[in-house]
Amino acid sequence: MKKSHLQSLFMGGLLSVGLVMSGSAFAAEYIPSLEKTRLFTEITHDCRDVVLKDWKPATRDVLAKYGIDVTAAKLCNGGDYPVFYVSLKYDPQGQTADFYQPFYEAMKKANKDRPYSMISDLDELIINVTYGQMGETKTDFERFQPCTL
Repeated sequence: MKKSHLQSLFMGGLLSVGLVMSGSAFAAEYIPSLEKTRLFTEITHDCRDVVLKDWKPATRDVLAKYGIDVTAAKLCNGGDYPVFYVSLKYDPQGQTADFYQPFYEAMKKANKDRPYSMISDLDELIINVTYGQMGETKTDFERFQPCTL
């Protein structure tokens, strides 16, 4: 009788653990892989890779001035929408307005008021940058799952 009681306690414990684990999996926020993000399904189309050593737009100078390393880039939407793969020094969602506001203004000027995106591989974060009707900078953030090999 003791054995069946212990067995039922063990099985009940396993059932509880299973429910907790499956419940947390269902409760977790869905985070898409990079190619399934809004950036690559809704915002951009016809993206092509850029050879960094040959590509010298004014935006590269701004990125360098602010110490942002560009590891890759794409041009999308007929070449009018750059996507920069970057390593950021600071969390763009943190208390760093003194860094990012001047940076966004410099990028706006260098990119001739056109929108662009940055993909931060360190944070698994996409920053889509657009401008409002009054010229104010608008940022939209989206998380993505890193590629697992």
